[in-house]
Amino acid sequence: MISSHFIMANEDKEEARPEVRLAAAKKTLLESSEISLVYVKGLVCPSCAIGIRKNLSKMKGVDKKRFRDGIDMDPETQLVSIAFKDNASIDNKDLIERVEDAGYIAVEEYKLHDGHLDALQFKQDATVKIVHHTHK
Repeated sequence: MISSHFIMANEDKEEARPEVRLAAAKKTLLESSEISLVYVKGLVCPSCAIGIRKNLSKMKGVDKKRFRDGIDMDPETQLVSIAFKDNASIDNKDLIERVEDAGYIAVEEYKLHDGHLDALQFKQDATVKIVHHTHK
């Protein structure tokens, strides 16, 4: 029994391949509006989500009536959807700090731009570097 649990725990630790994550990100953004979609490195199991949800749901502008406390997470793709209220926007510095406080790394945010998926990579000063992905 211990060995099978150990194997399952190891399987949980694998990050999704970038192409899988990008395809999932584009699908999510096409289906949802008023969300911020963030890749959180290390989010690989449902229990990882507890601290992240707790921290992110407290951000200003989060629509707690959507998802679960305004936050939806997919450990399969390491994507976190943050629902926000009309005309609200997410503060990158606050988001990065809250994810780090939970013990994880906010790597990038995804946005659709003219049918293309853009990845906005978070830098240490909370600014972003735009990386265009040509993903169909």
